[in-house]
Amino acid sequence: MKSKSAFGLLFFFLLGLLPFAAALVYALLYSLGIVGILSEGVSLTHWQQVIQSGELLGSFLYSALLAGTGVSLSVILALLISMGLRTSLQHRFWSLLMYFPLAIPGMVASFLSIQLLSKAGFFSRISMKLGWIDRLQEFPDWINDSYGIGIILTFVLIVSPFFVILFSNVYQNERIAELSTLAYSLGARGNQVFWQVTLPILFSKTKRIMILYFIFLLGSYEIPLVLGQESPQMLSVLIIRELKQFDLKLIPEGYVVAVAYTVVIAIAALLVFRRKEVQVHE
Repeated sequence: MKSKSAFGLLFFFLLGLLPFAAALVYALLYSLGIVGILSEGVSLTHWQQVIQSGELLGSFLYSALLAGTGVSLSVILALLISMGLRTSLQHRFWSLLMYFPLAIPGMVASFLSIQLLSKAGFFSRISMKLGWIDRLQEFPDWINDSYGIGIILTFVLIVSPFFVILFSNVYQNERIAELSTLAYSLGARGNQVFWQVTLPILFSKTKRIMILYFIFLLGSYEIPLVLGQESPQMLSVLIIRELKQFDLKLIPEGYVVAVAYTVVIAIAALLVFRRKEVQVHE
C-alpha cells in the first residue's frame, strides 16, 4: 500500500509539479534577462518597466473585479435556484439540465453570448420588436464593453449550474432539511432558518470552492479574449499579448506578468489550503 502511495506521489511530481516548476523557473529567468534571444545578463529593467507602467496592477484589479462579480452573482443565482426549486431539481430532467452548461467550452459560450447580447443579437431584436428601442444601435453595449458585462454574464452562465449542483448536494449531505425542521420546532421563523441555519452551513462547506473558482475565473482566457476590449485586459489575455509582440525586446515583460500572476495565485492557493489544514488539526 505504501509503495502504491509513493508511486502515486512520484507520478504526480513528474507530470504535475516538475513541468510547472520548470516553466516558472524559465519564465523567471527570461524576465530577468538571463535567458532569451536578446538576453544581456541579469537585469530588473523589465520588472521596473512593467511596475511603472501600471498595466499589471490595472489588469489584475480589473480581472479580480470581473472574477469576483462573476462568482458572487453565480452564487446568489445558484442559491435562489437550489433553494427555490429544490423539489424540481430532484427530477431527472431538471438535474440533467443543470449539467448541460458545464459541458460548454469557454469559446463556445463566448460566441453564444455574442449571438444573444450583441447589438445584432437575439435580445436586441426582441427589444426592438417589443418597442423598447427604435433601432438596434440603441441596445446597450454588452459585448466588448469597458465594464465587462458580457464577460460577467458568460461567467455566470457557465459557473452558476456548478454551484446549483454543489449546494443541492451539500443540502442533502448535511441534512439541512432536518436541521431546519428542528429550528422551526424551536420557534424560528422562515427568514431566521435561512440566514442562521441554511446559509451558514452552505457557506462553510463551499467557501473554499468559491475561492478556487475565483482563482479559476481570474485566469480565464477564451471568454475575455472574445468578449473583452483592448484596454484594460484580463491577465491571461495581457500575458499572451505581451508574449506575442513583434518587438523581441518587449517579450520579457510578458514573462514578468506571468511570473507575478503565478506567484500571487500560488500564495493565495497555499493560504486557502493551509488554513483548511490548520482547522482540520484543531
